[in-house]
Amino acid sequence: MLALIALVALAPAASAKKAQTVEVCKHGCEYRTIQDAVDHTGKNAVINVKPGTYREGVIVEGKKHDGVTIQGTKKNAKKVVLQGKNAKDPDGQPANNGIEFQGVDGARVLNLTVANYLANGIHFVGPDEGKDAGPCKGYLAKNVIASFNRSYGIFAFNCIGGRMTQSVGYGQGDSAYYVGATPEQAKPVWTKLDHLEAYENVLGYSGTNSKYVKITKGDYYNNGAGVVPNTLDSEPYEPSANGIIQNNNIFWNNFNYFLPASRVHTVSGGLGQLGDQTINYPTGVGIVLLGSTGWKIQNNQIFGNFKWGVAAISDAVGNEGHDAVSRDNQFLNNQMGRGGTDTNAVDFFVDGSGSGNCFQGNDSSTFAPSSSASTASLYPGCPAPPPPASGTGSDAGDPDLFGQLAGYVLSTPPETQECSWTKHDHPAFEKFKPLVVGPAPVCP
Repeated sequence: MLALIALVALAPAASAKKAQTVEVCKHGCEYRTIQDAVDHTGKNAVINVKPGTYREGVIVEGKKHDGVTIQGTKKNAKKVVLQGKNAKDPDGQPANNGIEFQGVDGARVLNLTVANYLANGIHFVGPDEGKDAGPCKGYLAKNVIASFNRSYGIFAFNCIGGRMTQSVGYGQGDSAYYVGATPEQAKPVWTKLDHLEAYENVLGYSGTNSKYVKITKGDYYNNGAGVVPNTLDSEPYEPSANGIIQNNNIFWNNFNYFLPASRVHTVSGGLGQLGDQTINYPTGVGIVLLGSTGWKIQNNQIFGNFKWGVAAISDAVGNEGHDAVSRDNQFLNNQMGRGGTDTNAVDFFVDGSGSGNCFQGNDSSTFAPSSSASTASLYPGCPAPPPPASGTGSDAGDPDLFGQLAGYVLSTPPETQECSWTKHDHPAFEKFKPLVVGPAPVCP
């Protein structure tokens, strides 16, 4: 009897299905495509992809794939390439994404390149319908190269937690890295973006309605704008709130992608309309906080941006619910302009809207644009006094500053934003080289 009881007790462990480890390669492996390996494995599977070029759009769908790892077998991410040109998805249609995880928790992607897809390189998404509806959780993208994907390099939408690290993104028509539509959380699980490099993108980082995001120890340079948390009606969970941008190098973001000679063109039709004019993202800017709340910008090196080092603005014309208000953002101990050797045209620009934004300990070379508004009310110390001593309290700003902003983002044609830049040669900085797109626009 005791022996029988012991056997029964051991039965569940003996019958548990062991997570699979499989290999993908062009010849000699069990699977020749990543999709085939995904389709024949389940939870916690490890899919090792050997060097080669794979023309496919991989879809990993549902909780049955929780914990899956798809990884190149070489540390050099250039050895394993998912190539979007002429790639097909599992339905035989042109592939939008290199790898798309739909409703998968704990998904991991390592050591590979995703290039030239119609939409995104890597896409983590929490679906809004079906049996697996709800936020995705705990993804990881590490040692990934994302290049010349039409929209985003690494894209997370409706997810809780996650990490993007030790990766490079260039050539995207929107941003190299994106965290959007983060649900409100009583006990927030933070998303971390660290040790990233982004260049020659419309935006280095974009986060529409993103929350609980820490961006640290990265290089964001040679983009149209470097780091851009934003609030828009186009996605749920407004506003963008409660993030940290610290210990980054954010510099030389003077990529005029509107020029015909640019290798990259924006996928966006603009941020909205003002009358019959299109509102475009500003270029020449290190950080833009658009209608963002409770972000802390601290201990960054921000230099060589030909329009603004940092801009904190509200959206008074394009947001229907008046959710896009610049509130309670802190700008602390940032080094602006490399001690005057590689200045931003203007270190800080605010439009006079919102409330609670404060500035302290910043080493500034070219502090703020001229304005009829009080500098003390626009750039108060921390903590900021209540309105009207620190902004209007609403999404409407100072008329003079709003006019300066509107004149810039409504530039027609948009490549003439460059005409108001304050340009200079950049002194050497580490391994990096400035990006120049020419010929320069014809200025009015």
